[in-house]
Amino acid sequence: MIERRMALAVCGWLAGAMLVVAAGGAVAQEPTGRQILDESSKRHSRDYEAESQRMTLYSKGAVSEQRELRRLTRKVADGETRYLMTFTSPRGVRGVALLTWSFDKREDDQWLYLPAEGSRTKRIAKGGRRTAFMGTDYTYEDLVSESRDKFSYERRPDETIEGAAHFVVDAMASDPDLAKETGYKSRRLFVRKDNYFITRIDYSDRRGELFKRQTMSNLVNVEGGIWRANTARMENMRENTATVIEVGERQFADAAVPERMFVERYLTSQEHMR
Repeated sequence: MIERRMALAVCGWLAGAMLVVAAGGAVAQEPTGRQILDESSKRHSRDYEAESQRMTLYSKGAVSEQRELRRLTRKVADGETRYLMTFTSPRGVRGVALLTWSFDKREDDQWLYLPAEGSRTKRIAKGGRRTAFMGTDYTYEDLVSESRDKFSYERRPDETIEGAAHFVVDAMASDPDLAKETGYKSRRLFVRKDNYFITRIDYSDRRGELFKRQTMSNLVNVEGGIWRANTARMENMRENTATVIEVGERQFADAAVPERMFVERYLTSQEHMR
């Protein structure tokens, strides 16, 4: 009888030890690169967003131009998000607009509207998406959201930036068509561990050489666990130029971004300029 009790006690202890090991293993398990980006999107994506922005262009450290613009975002369906960027000043770019339909499962669509062209838009061709947008350091492909199903993500060693621990993840196009079109071999994403917000992106050209860096700063907690950067700086180290975007006002209301604004007719009728 005593031997039986001892055997049961030993079995119970072993079972408990196995549970502790299993629990410890679950806690210690590190997220993959894809899981990190999925969590970042889950925490910070919103269905509706409107921002007023100031854009400053720099060349060799000196200001070359300042612009005002609006950036609107609306999720219209599962896997489909639309964006509209409209310049409001100065006069030389007023009314210029970029409309983007971004899809998770198929190729994105982009249209550029130039007031001087009248009642028509220019569709951005596949090969044109690696070119600079309106003299900035952003290309057309930089201005769309990332469909994570079209990329592969590789976890790199963690880094500390300005005292904050970051996950580091390399992103490379896995979709064959996108791999042909993109101007980048890879992008290195730096994601803060405390809030899963991306604070830096390093861009390598198709030869694998670093030539652009985007940094997001002046972070604000806008709602619950949702964060935004009030300043974004895209720097082209090769050309010694930079584009800095500062956010003025921000809204997350459905009414601020009605669906009628995200079609070509809204631009060709010049309603976006009123």
